[in-house]
Amino acid sequence: MTARYRVLPQVKFKGFRDLERRRVQASDAVWAILVGSKLACQTMAEAPDQLALLADAYPEVEHVQRMNQRLDRAAAILDRAEGDVCTMALSFTFGLHEDFLRACLGFLVPLGLITPAAIRNANSAGLHEKVGEVTGRPVDADALALFHLTRHIRNAHTHSAGLVRSTLVDYYASLDAPKRALWESVTSEPFRIPIMGESAAIGSSGLVGSLAIQKRLAYDVNVALQNVVPRDRWADMAADEYFEESSKSVKDPTALRSLRGYVRGCFDALALSDVELQAAIDRRK
Repeated sequence: MTARYRVLPQVKFKGFRDLERRRVQASDAVWAILVGSKLACQTMAEAPDQLALLADAYPEVEHVQRMNQRLDRAAAILDRAEGDVCTMALSFTFGLHEDFLRACLGFLVPLGLITPAAIRNANSAGLHEKVGEVTGRPVDADALALFHLTRHIRNAHTHSAGLVRSTLVDYYASLDAPKRALWESVTSEPFRIPIMGESAAIGSSGLVGSLAIQKRLAYDVNVALQNVVPRDRWADMAADEYFEESSKSVKDPTALRSLRGYVRGCFDALALSDVELQAAIDRRK
């Protein structure tokens, strides 16, 4: 999955950078919780009295009174909490990704490619397709199919008490060999069609795969924007970001040099010229 998008140059505008940062923060939080739970299990397993209450054994730990369990039972709860943590993280990352997609579609409103009402009314399940429709550059079909797989898993927890229903089984079964192989590649697990009534588990491997898929699709959306947003609009976006974040005045004689430094690393994919950047500055005077 990584190798498939590295060749696509990215415009790292503020919204894209924010998505990357928040995705990393969410990922770090999940792994911190999972590692912390494993360490807690190990610590509790070493306690001499396994029948002692958690609050009696560790009274100094914040919130411990809310878990009125014996050490052995508390350790068992923590040991199987991984699936619940990953499921919650999946829902959170879906929210981040959807916000990003709607913001990207918002960039296209001034260009007359889409209306605010169309964005508001767009079904969250079809936002990637909407981006492809209005930009003329669809996202990767295999990655999109796997995104919808993880969306069905998320929906099972949102609408079906976390249990596998026929809709999820049918979607798994509909995936062809290349998509199944891609899923195995990003999760490092065998592809398995779930059984009706069992838990719609995502697990840490599935979460890793879901994050990789979302990242690939975000990169595809970025390239799709490059396909339709005019260069002067990109220059304006870069200038807006810089002058909003800095104390530099557009009338400062060094403004061009400063803006040139700001776009380096963020807007390299566009190779904006000094003439284009100066024009963006002039439009703000």
